[in-house]
Amino acid sequence: MIIYESEIVQIGDQADLFLDEGIVVFFGDNAPEELQEFAVLHKLKEINGEITLGSIIELSGIQLKVTAVGPVANENFKNLGHLVLKLDSASEAALPGDVSCSFEKKPEVKVGDSLKITS
Repeated sequence: MIIYESEIVQIGDQADLFLDEGIVVFFGDNAPEELQEFAVLHKLKEINGEITLGSIIELSGIQLKVTAVGPVANENFKNLGHLVLKLDSASEAALPGDVSCSFEKKPEVKVGDSLKITS
C-alpha cells in the first residue's frame, strides 16, 4: 500500500551537512523560511497511513527499509510534513521524531527526485 508519494522541490543550502552524516530532514513545501535552509522540501500531499517497522521508503531511486519509528514521527509527518530519516539501521529511534532505516546505498538527493513510502 502506498502511504505517501511526492516530489523533492527544494534542498536547503545546509541540507548537505546533514546528508553527509546520513540524516535527511524533510519538511513540507510550506515550511517557514528559517527551517528551509537545512531541510529537503517535498510537495505536501495526502498521507494515507503510518510509517511502521518494515515500511519501505524509496528516496531518489534508493530503497530504505524502516528499522525504527519514534513515537511522534508519524504525527510530525502528518501535521507538518516533517520527517527525520536516519540512515543508521538502528533498532530503536534515538529521538522521538526519528525514523531509522537500513540501506545498501546512500541516496543522492536532488530536486525533482521522488519520495515514496509504502507498507
